[in-house]
Amino acid sequence: MIKSFFLLLLSSTFIHAELRVVTDFEGGNAEVVVLDQAAGRLRIMPALRGGRGWPCWWFLRLDGTSAGQKINLEVQAQTKPYRPETVLAAAWCQPDQAVLSHDGKTWKQTAKAERSADKVAVYQVQAEGPSLWLAWGPPFVPSTAETVLAEVKEKLGDEAERFELAKTRDGRPVNGIRIGKADAPRQVWVNARQHAWEAGGAWVGRGFVEWIASAEAQDFRKRCCVHFIPIMDVDNVTLGAGGKESLPQDHNRDWSEAPYHPEVAAAQKRIAQIQAAHGLDVFMDLHNPSAGDRAPFFFGPFGFERMTGLQRENYQRWMDLAAAHISGPLKVEPKYRYATYVKTEEERARMSSGWARAHGGEGTISITLETAWNTPHSTAENYMVVGAQLARALDAYLKEARH
Repeated sequence: MIKSFFLLLLSSTFIHAELRVVTDFEGGNAEVVVLDQAAGRLRIMPALRGGRGWPCWWFLRLDGTSAGQKINLEVQAQTKPYRPETVLAAAWCQPDQAVLSHDGKTWKQTAKAERSADKVAVYQVQAEGPSLWLAWGPPFVPSTAETVLAEVKEKLGDEAERFELAKTRDGRPVNGIRIGKADAPRQVWVNARQHAWEAGGAWVGRGFVEWIASAEAQDFRKRCCVHFIPIMDVDNVTLGAGGKESLPQDHNRDWSEAPYHPEVAAAQKRIAQIQAAHGLDVFMDLHNPSAGDRAPFFFGPFGFERMTGLQRENYQRWMDLAAAHISGPLKVEPKYRYATYVKTEEERARMSSGWARAHGGEGTISITLETAWNTPHSTAENYMVVGAQLARALDAYLKEARH
């Protein structure tokens, strides 16, 4: 009888445990607006990180839940300006499907959000135990990148070399890996996450580098060298900040003659050395686009339609191969788009793709892949499929001799 009483007491305590929002971990971010314990209702908005860009990314752990407990997660836009007189639109923090995890490791999409007249997205989720992880999209943080790089190095041994690109302004390492011989005849640079909130780009990068390390890519590694950086904006990813339009400028507007971010300066130096020693064949930058973009696409070079000769041939051949290989479930658009929202030549030159184009050779292609994040197919697994397909397209592209 006494044992039954204590079991009942423990069960009751567990069921009525106080809900608590936790964000003090790598990539965590949420500002609690309302937490209704009785109703299981939580309203948040992305917390503003002063000077660190868009308040769009959110990632939290909800403690005190119980198996089968239903939670209504409401997400609204941050109400404070991230720049003078500029408040970020709600669409950037309200994916149609957010993601949830019951162990902090395996992520799946929520049901599609319901949207209220006052621009609040409501996600109905259900816990399976004492904690529930919820995020804007599948998190990819520096510890994730470290795991990927370590596994690739262990798998490839002397075929790969890890390196520290630079220390950030906050003293964190920006790590990368070189796969293939440093003096290989074909040279490729790939970086992801210049905008910290764009986690999908890092998952594409993971799929890419894991294919490069696979048995299928053995011939590729004999003739090509890939230099890969999984996360450029390590500081803002760690802090759960958006990064885009950070002050004085974000990473993808920092490719000037005097970069603010040490990792950008270090990337410029390495790319220039590659170009001088061997010639750079391909520069790729991995991003995520706007909420309304439902398919991946490439930003190509301004003036593409006016190009002639080798440059035009290489860019068109890349687009044809990429469209053939990135075939679904996230199928890439078969034509380039152009970043026409960037109005001045000066700003375009400070973008990584523009800088690489200007500092490469006549045969260099410099492209940006924008992988759609706001679709039912935008999962970690499918992002990695895009990455593997991207790598196969690269393999096909580099099989043709350099002109």
